[in-house]
Amino acid sequence: MRVEQAEKAMQSFLDRFYVVDEDNDRGEIVGEFFWTRAEMFEIVVDAYEKTGEEKYKDLMAQMYRGFVKSYGEDWSDNDFNDDIMWMTIGCARAYELTGETFYKEQAEHHFKLVFDRAWNDDLGGGLLWKTDQTCKNACINGPAAIAGCLLYRITKEEDYLEKAKQIYQWQLDTLCQGNGAVSDNIESDGKINTWCSTYNQGTFIGASQFLWELTGEQKYLDEAILAADYTMHEMFHDGVINTEADGNDLPGFKGILARWLGKLVNEGGQEQYREWMELNAENAWKNQNAKGLMWTLWGEKTQDTFYMPWGCSAAIAQLFAVIRK
Repeated sequence: MRVEQAEKAMQSFLDRFYVVDEDNDRGEIVGEFFWTRAEMFEIVVDAYEKTGEEKYKDLMAQMYRGFVKSYGEDWSDNDFNDDIMWMTIGCARAYELTGETFYKEQAEHHFKLVFDRAWNDDLGGGLLWKTDQTCKNACINGPAAIAGCLLYRITKEEDYLEKAKQIYQWQLDTLCQGNGAVSDNIESDGKINTWCSTYNQGTFIGASQFLWELTGEQKYLDEAILAADYTMHEMFHDGVINTEADGNDLPGFKGILARWLGKLVNEGGQEQYREWMELNAENAWKNQNAKGLMWTLWGEKTQDTFYMPWGCSAAIAQLFAVIRK
């Protein structure tokens, strides 16, 4: 049933927000920008991973071509290191599923690009959020650790794993609060912004699980569980995720949490989070509007009005995340 719901939700979303060019060759989510388009590309990757249906493989390729039409094949002119890393993850995952070498080439090139320009020894290490900033944020370091793990899994080149461990350890030592909470960033003067968000919790969980799988070291799984426990019990008190509705960035954050927490459940065997994930998926589904759209406030009825696509994408990620692979 959940597969049927996820596919139906995906179709409703595409019907409302997805456009293709006159040749039916390149597509895009209208009104969205670099990093949100990268993450909505990942939701299509999720769909292909969970269903194996060729239509999602084709959609991935079409969306990728649309992305390249908008931003080119070289993304170095984007000053946001995290923006580039989100699409690096998407490409690495797409390569694992399809074997299409252009995805792998893009992932390798842009991981190296970001690491080379973003890592320095200030504040003990870590990756810079932007090329013209001095702060170092969870939103680049968590995804970069995931990307390094993916590229190690793809290429078996030890350097990727070593960089993933290096990035991860810096984030653990610097931004993690010891109770499962992942702080948002550290400024050049050492001041830490302790705000926690779903997407930073999610990527830290994902990086922890990957490193556990790749190294067999229990400490990584322990950190994944600690972060997942904090997210479920402390941030949301085991209830429906009904936050992060403001601004251009926040509304889609929880879809990233869904993806990586889902992998901890389905691939890491941590079944203690399944009921909570199902609770969120069910509430998002039952609160859809007449067009089948689900706004990011999953505990409230989605009204029949205009919503930004990014904020409607998170529920689709949640529905696919709970599906057993």
